Amino acid sequence: MTALFLFLLLFSAPANAAEPKPSVEITDRYGSPLRAYPGGASGAACLPVKLDQVSPWLVLATVAAEDKRFFLHPGVDFRSVARAAWQNSKKGRAVSGASTITQQLARALEPRPRTIFGKLSEMFSALRYEAGHSKEEILEGYFNGVSYGPLLTGAEAAARDYFGLPAKDLSLAQAALLAGLPKSPVNYYPRKNPKAAFDRQRLILRRLLDLGLADEESYRLALAEKVTVREKEKVFEAPQFCDYALKRSGAGKIKTTLDLRAQRAAAAALKDRLAALGSSHHITNGAALVIDNATGGILAWAGSNDFFDPINSGQVDGVTAPRQPGSALKPFLYALAMSKGAKPSDLIEDAPLYAAGGHAPLNYDKTYHGFVRLREALACSYNVPAVRLAVKTGLGAFLGKLKDFGFDSLDRPADFYGEGLALGNGEVTLLELVNAYAALARGGVWLPARFEMESPAAPARRAIGRVEAYLITSILSDNTARAPAFGVNSAFNLPFDFAAKTGTTKDYRDNWALGYTPEWTAGVWVGNFDGSPMRRVSGISGAAPALKEIALALKKLYGSSPFKRPPGIRTVKVCPDSGLPPSAFCPATMDEVFSAANLPSGQCAEHLPQAERAAAPAAAKLSVKFPADGDIFRLDPQTPRAAQALFLKAAGAEGEITWTLDGRELPEKGASVPWPLKPGRHSAYFTNHQNREISKSKPVRFTVIK
Repeated sequence: MTALFLFLLLFSAPANAAEPKPSVEITDRYGSPLRAYPGGASGAACLPVKLDQVSPWLVLATVAAEDKRFFLHPGVDFRSVARAAWQNSKKGRAVSGASTITQQLARALEPRPRTIFGKLSEMFSALRYEAGHSKEEILEGYFNGVSYGPLLTGAEAAARDYFGLPAKDLSLAQAALLAGLPKSPVNYYPRKNPKAAFDRQRLILRRLLDLGLADEESYRLALAEKVTVREKEKVFEAPQFCDYALKRSGAGKIKTTLDLRAQRAAAAALKDRLAALGSSHHITNGAALVIDNATGGILAWAGSNDFFDPINSGQVDGVTAPRQPGSALKPFLYALAMSKGAKPSDLIEDAPLYAAGGHAPLNYDKTYHGFVRLREALACSYNVPAVRLAVKTGLGAFLGKLKDFGFDSLDRPADFYGEGLALGNGEVTLLELVNAYAALARGGVWLPARFEMESPAAPARRAIGRVEAYLITSILSDNTARAPAFGVNSAFNLPFDFAAKTGTTKDYRDNWALGYTPEWTAGVWVGNFDGSPMRRVSGISGAAPALKEIALALKKLYGSSPFKRPPGIRTVKVCPDSGLPPSAFCPATMDEVFSAANLPSGQCAEHLPQAERAAAPAAAKLSVKFPADGDIFRLDPQTPRAAQALFLKAAGAEGEITWTLDGRELPEKGASVPWPLKPGRHSAYFTNHQNREISKSKPVRFTVIK
């Protein structure tokens, strides 16, 4: 048997020590841990390091504790084996194992049965390891491969777990405690058996002194040092994001672009909003995402309300799950239209429409608003104008533009979606939506979203021109323009520049809120992962309040700046009714922004009906003094409805004055008459009867909201 052993030793190739499978440690951009994925079949945490990244005290303490002749033997200490055999035979049982550091490494990497043949195989492997590796390589393998406690492989993982330190920073006292654990990781586990662990620590410190590996002063200071073992840290942040990063990156430490501060703020805002909505609205889940505009780096990723909620599919990732976006795609349609010559002041008809296949789109408020400016149509998210615009620009062109903005989930041809593409009947992800809105924030430049700090910069592409991107941003940040649909004090009315849009799908199955500043872009989805509809919850009432809280938190973390006007933008006064430059026939004006290469032409009188155009010169001096065109009034919930009224006031009129409001003549006559406030959009003008001549003022339009 001895001859066979020597033959195998001499003529076998030197063994290569198997590398332990490392854990994957995922951190945020500042190094704060997010989640760790154990490596190997055992599921133990392992963070391999080089020998020079291990404290010298741990090297000396390990040699003192496990193998004081480590640097003298060839892998097996035959002197110790002989001594152990004599001691064991004398006692009649195993009292000494005589395993060297190299043997322990062999056992850790290739477990064997604890039999005589297993011991011989272990010794054989140790000799082979020593034949093919230096002592330094053996030590490095040991510090990376042996167990230091339950689910802890290697000194680095142990040092971080027990003390919150890297292995290179261990003190002598800490190193002595760790060096004692591999002998029996269960019996000396310091969290469960602290007395046994610290008794062995003191024994190892004494061995260091006796062997001359530590001087008297170091020994005394180590004995006096109070070593605190931390409670087991359970790190489990941004679980869906970490899964996403793990699938797309290698092993080891992944430093991501996530900011744990933003992550916690987004997750808390989502959780609070879902709790506020409650079960009465049948909303069980949501997701939130934040992107840094400058780099495309992901700052926050909340994939669901509760990852550990099995009833509501908490482990589904709402950031990457495809859902219908509803009106959230409209800004890209309007951007396309403006690249083809449309202007924010252009009028578009909001009236009953029968599209291809007999489809008749309806607005969210179930009413029509006549001719409206594109600014108002987008800001108020009217459906009928969007369908008209999609037909005019071409569905193929619209789908192509969506591809430019990164909506790769829309993988069917344009005729598959039809006109409903304008209303979001295709399926996209929250990741695609937020990244597309970030492109608007960058002035039309699309970047792929990044999750890793050290990943190379991805190539950018221009999805839309800077001018068109600014025009869309101007509309989405216009609180006055969206007030008729969402109210003056909606969740989007923030104390800083903020461009935002909602989306609500048919039957209330999904609702969305997206918003951006020049610095960052955020998005929220709420709904149910099983596809069941919510109960009358729109984007502005469901997702938008969560987006507001996230935006306020991001403002504190990163600040925000006003949107910068690019070259090629002009501000021009236009008539609110026609969108054209005003004339003497237009008593009210408003500022509108245009591409300098596409300014409005003509005058508003050209769009007056023939009868009004003929009467306009005589009526030019007549005007409604109050309310002004475009005014918005809000009902006071604390005041009885009957006590709330406004006074219609005329200017430039003499004689008898008759008022007409919403097509009906009011019974009261005079230059100032009261009118009880009623919610809705209204139109008012007056007729002046003087010396048998009849003239009319220009109508004014105003809105009353609840």
